[in-house]
Amino acid sequence: MCLPGDVAGSGSLGWVEVVRLLTRSLAAVAVTAGALGLASAAYQTWGSTRDRRRYPPPGRMIDVGGRRIHLWIEGAGDPAVVVVPALGESCLDFAALLPALAAETRTVVFDRAGLGWSDPVRKPMAQLDAADDLRTALHQAGVEPPYVLVGHSMGGYVLRLFAAAYPGEVAGLVFVDSSHPEQHRIPGYHWKTVRYAAARRARWFGVRRLLVDLGLPSPRSSAVPAEYAAAWTALRLGDRQRRTSWWELALRAQIAAAVGERTGPLGSTPVTVLTCSKNDPYATTRKERALLRQHLQSWYPLQADLAALSTDSKHVVARRAGHYIHHHEPELVVEAILDMVRRVRP
Repeated sequence: MCLPGDVAGSGSLGWVEVVRLLTRSLAAVAVTAGALGLASAAYQTWGSTRDRRRYPPPGRMIDVGGRRIHLWIEGAGDPAVVVVPALGESCLDFAALLPALAAETRTVVFDRAGLGWSDPVRKPMAQLDAADDLRTALHQAGVEPPYVLVGHSMGGYVLRLFAAAYPGEVAGLVFVDSSHPEQHRIPGYHWKTVRYAAARRARWFGVRRLLVDLGLPSPRSSAVPAEYAAAWTALRLGDRQRRTSWWELALRAQIAAAVGERTGPLGSTPVTVLTCSKNDPYATTRKERALLRQHLQSWYPLQADLAALSTDSKHVVARRAGHYIHHHEPELVVEAILDMVRRVRP
């Protein structure tokens, strides 16, 4: 008769031996995972530092009080167009539109703190300070108001904060599928935020960077001009931009609430709202199209709310563009911005 923990025949293990073996195996896995994690983090830090030397900023680094903000400035003329990209995006996301806009008037693309070439953020909710950083940087760079402000997605929050704090410096606003402070009305919004934030936090960017350095295909946007593709990839993989993107994503509900508290109607300030289409080219399967239709049932009323902020507004729905309208229909975005410039130009 064999008792638990005894050897039950040749080559068999008792429960005690099995538990010990499992414990040692789990410990080995944990040690290996920890070592790989540390190696990934070390390679990520080294790679980020290397890439900041390898890819200099295309614009100017402006001191805003002991910190530097990057402004990419092209063209000449008034009023100046000032573009604020989306969550986790750098100025390179609008690089393809810059020549057409700069041919008409001075155009500035803004890297808010922690994104692109700007210095790191000082606190998790730093996006709420972006409007002040932007104004200081514009004044320091000699870009005079009033401005035509353009904001994509969460960049639209910066526009509203700027217009609330400095209404006399705003000539007009163009919202490109902009975020809305009441996005919690979208079904499953909070759950999606938590899920996306957790998934992004779990990625080992050092491993992804190593694979890119070894020659594997790198993540890139086809909308970014080829001459900036390598810099775009380096920024996306950089620890500074990754950290800022994660905070903006994880705290977007709190950021939205704060924007709602600090902002209000825009009076007669000219506004153009560009909204994505139900014919999103990225929605290719039946399930994706069904989810898109469900999303737009909440999204379209929020976009109409943005247009209703002003008594002088236009609301344009793209024909075939997803959330990144400036990627799918860049000519529509360029025309909307230049139309605003002509509307407000003396």
